[in-house]
Parts: sequence; structure tokens; C-alpha cells
Amino acid sequence: MVSSRRATAPHLVPVDDGERWYGEGEEAAGIGQRIATVRPRSFTDAKVIGEYFRAGVPVIMNLADLEEGDAKRIVDFASGLIFSLRGGIERVAARVFLLTPAGLEIVDGADSPSQDPGFFNQG
Repeated sequence: MVSSRRATAPHLVPVDDGERWYGEGEEAAGIGQRIATVRPRSFTDAKVIGEYFRAGVPVIMNLADLEEGDAKRIVDFASGLIFSLRGGIERVAARVFLLTPAGLEIVDGADSPSQDPGFFNQG
């Protein structure tokens, strides 16, 4: 149940109007508070990726330090994880991938409503 008290500075508290404010010592999210970043140096580091992902933690894999063969093996390994645990994978940059557990949606910024272009052209 959410409290009906209104927020006052400096300590914010939950309100009952659909918005949520977080105060001192209160965490902003319950489940899925972590994202792991893994920069494997060899294929043997794939185990770390698997452990995080099996625990339901989204993983950012940066394969920039790997040789082509090891990078392909890790992507194949990650694909197996994704398939077996019903997750998702998305390339976010060259040799960087985001692995998401089942039930976590990736929102593409290009799909958001357009901003006023003048805001970014100030100078």
C-alpha cells in the first residue's frame, strides 16, 4: 500500500497519485536493480556472463578485446542462453551486446516521441 502523504523537501515519500518519489534510504526499484557489464578477455570468461544471466541480471557484453574467433564463440554461447532462458539480445554498438532476461523490454530511443530539435542546437 502506498502512503498518501505528500513529499516535502528534503525527504521524499511515496504518494498515492500514481507518481512515485523515493526518499533517503529507499531504493528506486525492486527487482532487476543491477546490470552487469562484462568485458571478456577469453572464451573462458563466458561463464561469468552465464552466471549473471541465469540469475536474471541483464548483461552488457563488450567483446572489443577478443579475437574474432573467441568473440563469435561467446556470441554463440550467449545465443544459447537467450534461447534456453527465453531472453533477448540486441547489438548496441560494434562488438557490444545487451542480453536481457525474459520479461525485460528494451525500449529503442528512436521510437520515443520527437523532441524539440531546437533544444539540442543551443550554443
